[in-house]
Amino acid sequence: MRVFIVNSVSGNGRGRKIWLQVQRLLEERNIPYQVEFTKGPGHAAEIAESAARSNVQAVVAIGGDGTVNEVGNGLAGTEIPMGYIPAGSGNDFALAQNIPSDPEQALQRVLDHQVRRVDTAEIGERMMIGFAGVGFDAKVADTVNHSPFKRWAGRSIYFFGAVQVLTRFRPASVSLLIDGKRCEYQGLWLIAVTNNPYYGGGMKICPDAKNDDGWLDICCVHNLKHAQFLKMFPSVYKGKHVNHPSVTLLRGKEITIDSEAPLVVHADGEVIGRTPLSIRVRPQSLCVL
Repeated sequence: MRVFIVNSVSGNGRGRKIWLQVQRLLEERNIPYQVEFTKGPGHAAEIAESAARSNVQAVVAIGGDGTVNEVGNGLAGTEIPMGYIPAGSGNDFALAQNIPSDPEQALQRVLDHQVRRVDTAEIGERMMIGFAGVGFDAKVADTVNHSPFKRWAGRSIYFFGAVQVLTRFRPASVSLLIDGKRCEYQGLWLIAVTNNPYYGGGMKICPDAKNDDGWLDICCVHNLKHAQFLKMFPSVYKGKHVNHPSVTLLRGKEITIDSEAPLVVHADGEVIGRTPLSIRVRPQSLCVL
């Protein structure tokens, strides 16, 4: 038995529409299933945890990266694999995993049941599945999540959200401790910590990141004036920002981030708190299809 966890409101209602397509395909093929619809924040994680205890064949998320985060939080550390049928605004996890955007093709990948293990990371009591961020990008995520335009703008909403946040964002002084080595940055715009190359609706923030190598990839953007940041920003979509002198790429397994003033923190596009915080990789801790 496969359990499908559906976020009906993701992607301006695409979650429910895609589920109806998936349901039709399952019934046409006489494939047994159970479906649960999320009722609010944290509910997908609760459903996934319960399903894992029932020893189901797989748990399949239908929604966006936030739904992936919750389902992944519920399944990490178990042997129950997570499938994904993308229905959100960004769908960065699908992009990183080469999961088709077409629901029928994504469902077939689930049914093929080819399991692989990927890394996650602990952030306090929460898990990061694909990516996390501190500073500017987290503020953008917060702005996008509260924007009335998110329902129809798709991936472009992240670009417009960035432009909206840009004018009032003030870079900060930040201290990083990476595997015992301290780094100090003045005028820091953002720190991205990732298992995947992509975040923020297709931005190739850490081009060489891999989600099964036991490392976290880190991108720090610092010492830029607002006009310089705006000029450099579009290059992130092709990963060309890494050549800029104000971009520093690092890797680590345990990371602590502190700042002179609290900065917003997000995990997989959902705001989870503020600095200070610690992140620790959990190698090969999540089974995915």
